[in-house]
Order: sequence, then structure tokens, then C-alpha cells
Amino acid sequence: MSGNREFPIRMLPAIVGNAIYEVVQHTQAPLPMVVAEMLGVISLACQNRIDVCRLNNLRGPTSLFIVTIAESGERKSTVSKLLMKPIYQMEERLFEQYKQELINWQYNVKIFKAEEKALMSKLKSDIRCGKDPTMARECLKILQDSYPVEPVRYKLTFNDTTPAAIKEYLCGEWRSVGIISDEAGTVFNGYTLNELPFVNKMWDGSIYSVERKNAPEILIKNARLTLSLQVQPVVINRYIERKGDVAKGIGFFARTLICHPFSTQGYRQITNPVVSSEHLPVFHERLMEIVNESIINKDERICLHFSPEAGQRWVAFYNKVETEMRLIGFLSDFKDYASKVAENMARIAALLHYFNGNEGDISLTAVEAAVEISAWYVEEYIKLFSKPQELDLINTDANELYWWMKEYCSQNFVPYIRKNTILQYGPNRFRERNKTNELLSTLYSQGKISTYKKGKTLFIQPMDSLAVI
Repeated sequence: MSGNREFPIRMLPAIVGNAIYEVVQHTQAPLPMVVAEMLGVISLACQNRIDVCRLNNLRGPTSLFIVTIAESGERKSTVSKLLMKPIYQMEERLFEQYKQELINWQYNVKIFKAEEKALMSKLKSDIRCGKDPTMARECLKILQDSYPVEPVRYKLTFNDTTPAAIKEYLCGEWRSVGIISDEAGTVFNGYTLNELPFVNKMWDGSIYSVERKNAPEILIKNARLTLSLQVQPVVINRYIERKGDVAKGIGFFARTLICHPFSTQGYRQITNPVVSSEHLPVFHERLMEIVNESIINKDERICLHFSPEAGQRWVAFYNKVETEMRLIGFLSDFKDYASKVAENMARIAALLHYFNGNEGDISLTAVEAAVEISAWYVEEYIKLFSKPQELDLINTDANELYWWMKEYCSQNFVPYIRKNTILQYGPNRFRERNKTNELLSTLYSQGKISTYKKGKTLFIQPMDSLAVI
């Protein structure tokens, strides 16, 4: 779990960061959970508006796959509704409009078929009677060219569906959707992720052939798919037990930004009932501006390139990740995930740059933000998918730190210890901030400590010393 490692929210553009803080204030949900949902919403809005070009003009989608693990009661649904509200409202309006357009289209098709039948009768009559059928043929040809155009069904999101339904929809005129779920148990336990090779192809932006009975083959081309799934630990654990080897083996998890945020339950005290409400509407306004543009220009995407300095930073990040994949590197056991990190970073950079309203090439600022976010997700992935023996080592170190904290509290007759005290006076090999954060996260997840933050100071309390208060 992410524990006390802070998400680099300071790197986000103000229009995004301010809205995130506002949602956190309203819901007191874990900040990384809100950020993950925000990234999913931005991906959904922008994926049909922009692509990103990496080294050597390699063009690709900006769609993200995001999975956030959170317990029941973390206010997943509330966060999702707050961020997605205008999109859901728009979908309702578009559906009502589509139903009316469909009725009109069906009426026009009936008229067309009646006219077609009359002209076919005229053509047959002319041929049978030995008359010149040229006029009837010309009229029939003109009629065929005026077949009523079927209305486009603009559906932006799916929740619980099948791969067949998604394929059928992406074969149509609108080819940009998201599988969005704040309770993704139905997604992981149902049919939606049954065809992971197809899902991976959509992340890649590849062409996909759809063969149907009694109908010609259809190609899904230039389609875009966002995944934004919030799921309870018990559900994702069962999914990993059943299909985890397959999902990892074919690269589904490698493409996914996955995290398990630190729970805020038990710490959601109301200290100031008055919170700001001006930033979320600004975010929604920009969100819907992009969605409307993507519908108006549904067949045209802008390709964003990196500025020279941003391109150099991307290359440096790519090379660093590649180096860490070596035998003794940080990512040596996670080569599958590492192989996609730089591409995900490029997508995040493009999304942040465009959503912020910046013009021109992707800026160095956007790339630096994407680097920090990507690095945070790399640590989350490693924590979640580390080998058992690595976890055993962490648990051993965590237990040592736990008993040292208990001894400290006992000797000093205090119920808690400051985090900085551990960094200054704790066991020598634990006096490194990242290591301390990792071990405290493990102890918290095991229920052995509680934490309290006052200002910038973090206090840790061994659970069996609670009675001292």
C-alpha cells in the first residue's frame, strides 16, 4: 500500500490539483484514490481529441488503464459521481436525442423502402414490356445514394458489459469509450475482462478484426478505450488468484496504473464544515469543453509532440527505466511493467499538457509531472506484486522497527513517537526516509500502528499502547 508516501500532487496543473483538493475536502477520501479517478476522467475526455508522438514520431493513444484498490466505505462512489457528473448528464441528454433521431431515421427508412419497391416494380415493368429501362435505373441509382444516414449513438461509458458488446459499439461511428466503475466487482467477476488480448489491443490503439455470423468482417480502427476501475481488495485478490498469471503473462497489469491507497477511515474528522466549492466547476467546464470538441471533430485527433527539452527528459526517463531492468536493477523482477512505463508516462504528460489548455508541444513541466506520477505508480506496482520472499524480508524489518518503537515509548513514558525521531534515533539501517515509509506502511496495513498528523509532523503509536492515552 502507499502508506505515508505522498502522491506528488504538487506537480499537477492548478486546474487539476485544486479540483482534487476540493474533492478530498468534501469527501475525505484517500487522495491517491481521488487522483486516480481524476486521471481516468481526463483520459476519457481527451482520448478522442489527442494522440501523443514519442521518439521517431511513434504515434500512440493517450488512453489510460487505471485500477484503484480500496475497501468498502472509502467513498469510491461519491468521488466518482462528483468528478463524472457532467459526463453522465451529457450521456442522458445525448441518449434522449438519439432516441428521437432513431425514430425519425426508422420513419425515413420506411419511406426509402417504399420508394425503392415502387422503382423496382417500374424497372421490372419496363423490362417486361420491352420499354427502355434507363430512366428507372437512373432513378433507382439516385435513390440508393440517398439512403437515410443512421444516427450516431454517442455513448461515452460502459459499466458492466461484454467484450462482444464493446466490439459491436466500436465498429460504429463513435469509437471512444470508457469502462468506468466505482464498484468493479462486476467487471472483474463478470465478462468485461474475459478477452484481455482484445483489451490490450485497444490500449495499444491497434487494428482489431471482428468476425460476425452472416455478416462481413469489420475492422475496429483508431478506437480508444479508457479503463477506470475501483475495486475492493477481496475482489482483486480473488481475480489475481484465478487469472492473475494470465493477466500478468499477456501484459494487462503491465499496462495498468494500479495502486492501493492508504485508508482514511477512522481519521475523517470534521474540523472545518466550510469548504471551497469554486474549483470543481472550473474543472468540469474544461472537461466538457474537450468532450464537446471530441464529438464535433470525432474523426480528427491532434497529435502532440514533445518540445526539445521535454523530449530529452523523456529519453532520460526511458533510459533510466531500461537500466533498472538489468539483473541487479530496481525493476529486474518487473520487466513486464517496466516495458510500458515510459509510454504511460508520455500519455500522462500529453493529457496534463492538453487538459491545462497549453498550446503547442508538450512542455517540460508536464513531463516532469508525468515522471513523478509514473514513479509513484511504479512503487505501488512493486509493492503489490513483489515476490513472497521480498515481502517476508519487509515483514521482518517491520517487526524489528515495531518492537524498537514499543521500547522507545515504554522507556520515555509516551504513547507515541514522531516519525522524525525514527529517522534520527532509530536502527541505523532504517534511517532512510523511503525505507521508513515502507515499513510504517506495512505495519499500518497489519493493524500494528495508528498514525496522526499534526501540521507537518507525523505521530506513530503502537496499537497495544492505546490504553496509555
